[in-house]
Amino acid sequence: MKFKKGQIGVWILSLIILSTGCSASSKSNRYETATSETKSESQVADTAIEEAELSEGNPVIDTNMAYNRKMIKTGEMEIQTKEFKACVEALGKKIQSLEGYIQNSNVEGGNYYEEYQNMRSAYLEVRIPQKHFDSFLNSPQEYGSVTRTSTNSEDITNQYVDTEIRLKSLKTRHERLLSLLEQSGSLEELFEIEKELGEVTYELEKAEGTLQKYDQLVDMSTINIHIQEVQKVQEVKPVITFGDRLVKTFNRSVENVIDLAKNFILAVVACIPFLVVFVPFVAVIAFFTIRLNRHTKNKVLKKNKKEEVLPEKQEK
Repeated sequence: MKFKKGQIGVWILSLIILSTGCSASSKSNRYETATSETKSESQVADTAIEEAELSEGNPVIDTNMAYNRKMIKTGEMEIQTKEFKACVEALGKKIQSLEGYIQNSNVEGGNYYEEYQNMRSAYLEVRIPQKHFDSFLNSPQEYGSVTRTSTNSEDITNQYVDTEIRLKSLKTRHERLLSLLEQSGSLEELFEIEKELGEVTYELEKAEGTLQKYDQLVDMSTINIHIQEVQKVQEVKPVITFGDRLVKTFNRSVENVIDLAKNFILAVVACIPFLVVFVPFVAVIAFFTIRLNRHTKNKVLKKNKKEEVLPEKQEK
């Protein structure tokens, strides 16, 4: 009986040890699982950060709509470039490759009569098929440094549908008037029908022209492009530190001192012609003025001496 009790105690002790080991192993497995999940999440986060860093730059513009609407799209771009001619030519080739065209253009600068080189600028009003609107705005690296991009979409679906309904009604009315014109008997009725038929025809053509205009504006988007030539492109830093501000302030002060010295030298050089003309004139006037003053002074001295001599003679 004692052996059985000891055997039972051994079995109970072994069961406790086994349960403790299983719980410890399950805890360790959970810890390893949680650790692996944490590592995987951190790896995913690192990958997302790296992808975000790789995709930094100008945001991608998407103006497409998931449902069918009549939209008039317009946009504006401002570009700065050191290669003005190459930029304008690249834009022209890109527009032609997208089945677009330049509606208006204006190029300023590059005057051969100017002594120094002046920066050129250009303005282009471009018509691009709407299907290429986003791809054209999202390819700035081909032209230069894009400093500003803006888009605008005007929904004209309601106006378009109203015009279509009106056009359909006018066509029905036009057909009825034609049938009445064939059935008219008196001359007065004929004149009245022809007059109304002319008005309906005018309104019908006007509505058709409005729909054609809407179709052209919807199919071909308008983009206004401003191009400015620059001498250098300044790299933009993500964070401005105190050291950067200190260096920038010092450089600005040095530039101001240099500009002040240059302006002083220019002022002196500008005064030289006036000095050449007026200095001899002033010197002549000063010479005669001094001589006249001496002559007048000598006269006064001689007069005073005579006045002093006369009383002495009278006393003698």
